[in-house]
Amino acid sequence: MAKNPFNPTFGDVPKIYLDTDERAAKLVTTIKESDFARSFFITGVRGSGKTSFMTQVEHELNKDKNCFCIDLVNDESLLNSFIDQLGKISKTKLQQLVEELGLKSINFKDLSFNFNKVQDGNKTAEVAKKMMENVQKNNHYVLVVIDEVDNSQPIRSFAQIFNELKRHGFPIFVLMTGLPDLIMDVQNENKLTFLLRSEKEVMTPLQNSNMALAYERVFHCNMALAQKMTQMVKGYSYGFQLLGYLAFEEMEKENGQFSLEKLARVTDIYKMRLFDNAYNKIFSDLSEMDQKYLIAVLGNKRLKEVAQQLDVTPSYASQYRRRAIARHLVRPGSYGHVQYILPFFNEFIRATQDPDSIYFYGLE
Repeated sequence: MAKNPFNPTFGDVPKIYLDTDERAAKLVTTIKESDFARSFFITGVRGSGKTSFMTQVEHELNKDKNCFCIDLVNDESLLNSFIDQLGKISKTKLQQLVEELGLKSINFKDLSFNFNKVQDGNKTAEVAKKMMENVQKNNHYVLVVIDEVDNSQPIRSFAQIFNELKRHGFPIFVLMTGLPDLIMDVQNENKLTFLLRSEKEVMTPLQNSNMALAYERVFHCNMALAQKMTQMVKGYSYGFQLLGYLAFEEMEKENGQFSLEKLARVTDIYKMRLFDNAYNKIFSDLSEMDQKYLIAVLGNKRLKEVAQQLDVTPSYASQYRRRAIARHLVRPGSYGHVQYILPFFNEFIRATQDPDSIYFYGLE
């Protein structure tokens, strides 16, 4: 049995990775040619390929002998892990450093700190600067990768250290992924100005022509069938991988040629996996009013009609329209209309209103 070339697992870089605009390669070049510290925020709806894109950039930079990559998990140990990995990279004589800075509380085996005290945080910055001096002296640079950042204390603490390193001109770069909500939530958060100032990489829908060609090549089918599959994806990265994965499994059952009949067999499974693995999470993370807005636009209603259904003014409803657009869940149309972006999202929204559906939310 042939190995399935599609991978619908969140975060993995699939074998069939469509980046025909070469955005990953361009970002790699940008980082390599930069003379100053920079941070990049990769954002998009769940399943849009944020983590895969970031991982691809990291993979390419790992090939550069002058680049040291640091992967950080967004939890309470984030800052400890950063200092620990940076210390291994810099090969600084930490015993001498501790004596210079008077850091009597450091443990050299696990580099644990008490970050609850401001003075410890200041000394942590001094530790990081000493380490980066050594990195810079050897003409190396550091890439820090953090998946799914948020407005948490560990991220804010890291932001302060990064800003200090950036201010002193050290060669350090940060790649982060996060949902569009984060930008909306931290507009007035002084401690996360580094996020607002970060260069944004917004994940855009995959191009129909590239998806169709990929499906045609893998399934050895006619272009009409490949385009039919492409229409079922609507540029959604996770949808592209998921449909390809299910279709390939169905084709391999009989070792025959892929057909419209076989595509029909996996369509319901495809929709259910989209609903279970992506849309449920997307919808449940929204506020109740954001949810109600998405329900209200069902049926291609204009803003005035949506506002009437929500029993609010058009001006008030337009706020939630902007939020849905910022989240890449709808795109603006003509005369106040919006269109759902994700494949079969209208069917999911309809199911949230059906008492007989397992996706019923019961919102009034």
